[in-house]
Amino acid sequence: MNRDSPSTFGRRVLRLGGVGLLLAGGVALGLLGWQWRANVTVARVTVAGTQHAAPDTVRRLARVDSGTAMMEVEPTLVADRAARHPWVKGATVETKWMHGVLALTVTERTPAALALDARGRPAYYLDRGGHAMPLPDSAGYDVPLVRGLGAEAPWTRPDTVQSPSSLRRVLRALPETGVADLVAEIEVQSDDTIRLTTTPIGAHEALPVHLGNGDVPQKLRTLRAFARQVLTTSPEEPIEHIDLRFDEQVVTRTQSLDG
Repeated sequence: MNRDSPSTFGRRVLRLGGVGLLLAGGVALGLLGWQWRANVTVARVTVAGTQHAAPDTVRRLARVDSGTAMMEVEPTLVADRAARHPWVKGATVETKWMHGVLALTVTERTPAALALDARGRPAYYLDRGGHAMPLPDSAGYDVPLVRGLGAEAPWTRPDTVQSPSSLRRVLRALPETGVADLVAEIEVQSDDTIRLTTTPIGAHEALPVHLGNGDVPQKLRTLRAFARQVLTTSPEEPIEHIDLRFDEQVVTRTQSLDG
């Protein structure tokens, strides 16, 4: 029967001892690392990516005070709180343990329309999803005007979209269909249907457009084609009204040149 020589046995003992020491060292380092992380607190909260949302306001919404244990911070919850600011579409949160920094990076909403109040004064912006944002202290946006929304300060409930679905469909479709530069105003009527007013096109002044229900993107593409093929020319009788309520059809009303 083969037996290990004393030198071979000794080497095995040394190897096993070395492995044991490495394991013990790894466990010790892990415990020290856990203890260090447990003692790390938030020294400051940074906010990046804001233009209209005041960083101090975002910090207050995040509700993470200096001295809070970093291990107790839930990034998803903090990001959700930050997104309660009406201008904030979303946020990401990064924990920088070595410096005790909680870093929030914000993505703001992009205005797609400007809502007017009952007196025709600017009231608030709307993004493509129908979320309302208060007017900023500076910077303006060249976007269509929206009439017919009576709600005041709709951003007081950031989790709720208060604009009608018919308006949201139009706001989403405008840039997709390439007609954003053709639409000057959007009017939400009493039955929530939409009437558009175009910008001046060719020899025509601004024209009312009855949009109706149905496939909004298709209706807007029809409007774009009609503007290119008809409105940019000079018809004998100028058009004064466009009706898109019938799918893939354009019904117009004209006015004689002698009035």
